[in-house]
Amino acid sequence: MLSLFSLTFFWGEAVSSSPVKEQAKVYREEGYKLQSQGNLEGALSFYLKAIQIDPSFKEAYNDLGIVYEGLGDLDRAEAMYLKALEIDPHYSAPYANLGFLYEKKNQPRKAIFYWKKRYKLAEKGDYWRGKARQHLLKLGAFEEIRREELEKKAAQLSQEVISEREQERLRKLEEAKLHFDLGFKALTKHSYQEAEKEFGKVLKLNPPDKDLISKAEEYHKTAKEEALKENIEDRLENSLNYLKEGDYLSLIQELRKAINSVPKIFRK
Repeated sequence: MLSLFSLTFFWGEAVSSSPVKEQAKVYREEGYKLQSQGNLEGALSFYLKAIQIDPSFKEAYNDLGIVYEGLGDLDRAEAMYLKALEIDPHYSAPYANLGFLYEKKNQPRKAIFYWKKRYKLAEKGDYWRGKARQHLLKLGAFEEIRREELEKKAAQLSQEVISEREQERLRKLEEAKLHFDLGFKALTKHSYQEAEKEFGKVLKLNPPDKDLISKAEEYHKTAKEEALKENIEDRLENSLNYLKEGDYLSLIQELRKAINSVPKIFRK
């Protein structure tokens, strides 16, 4: 748990050369050494010394949040992360930590808010952009942020007087990526009919990305086959129930439907 949060530890901007800030930096270094060794109580004392002499030390407040969370004091951890953001709203590390924290506290709306912030602060290719995207997908909020991005991109494209064809191409690609994400999420949850529907939308859009189309075709085939298998299983189960009830006409109908579905699984 702690090792995950320690990824957010970084120096950021160069600190002032004043003796007070230099001493605060030393305290933070000592705290981090103890934290790395698993001595959270010891680390806590040094981080507290750091903010005592330098109340604007945003990184130390973030560190305190990590330590308090490691000690199980989620309320104090929350206060420390929020204090770091109060000092610098553009400091990215606490946004991810608050996202994790509110998931742990079973407060999904707050978790979504902070994961959105972390996602938007990250550059493309950034590790935490991908991490935030994963959590927003899990929380069911990535579709919303993707739509916001699409609207923002559309506005930018309009301002830059890019051709309608290029705007449509980009819109189609982003929309296809959205449906692909939703389809993959449904596939991992074994919601095969929903997955088949979403991957089908990707193929219908025919986005200008050959790799995306290829993957969508593969997953669409898998989802379709699994959905057919589920359908056959359901009909066989219904057949057994009809058999128990003595409803032989319905039994024969269900068996025929199940048998007719079998060749579709093997159809190329």
